Amino acid sequence: MSAETRDRFFQPQRERLEHMADRAVRKGLSREEFVAVAIDVDDPAWTEVVEALMPDVPGSHWQEFRDKGETPVARGTARAEVLIEYLSSVVPDITPALKSELPAGMVRAIVMADGGASVYYIEPIPHFQN
Repeated sequence: MSAETRDRFFQPQRERLEHMADRAVRKGLSREEFVAVAIDVDDPAWTEVVEALMPDVPGSHWQEFRDKGETPVARGTARAEVLIEYLSSVVPDITPALKSELPAGMVRAIVMADGGASVYYIEPIPHFQN
């Protein structure tokens, strides 16, 4: 499991996750109530998580990305409580980052890839800024 690999996976997802976090905050969720997630759909360690978070997306949906030579990525926001408890049990070394107090103005972003998970802190940023 490589934190470096997850970081390379995270960087192209960061801006989109910041926009998704902003949308969740605008809908009235507190920053502690949700997490932003980016999951490597082809990582067998996270297949069940992708299916649980995106039950209406058929497995065939991801093939179009594979056909273009891209890694399919499940991105979005999820309720924090259940996901944090689950990840604390399967990846206990990230528990402190999952359960610690959030830095001011930040949201947790969880990257699940390369057989493991990493936690980042991101700032919710509107998609369209004036």
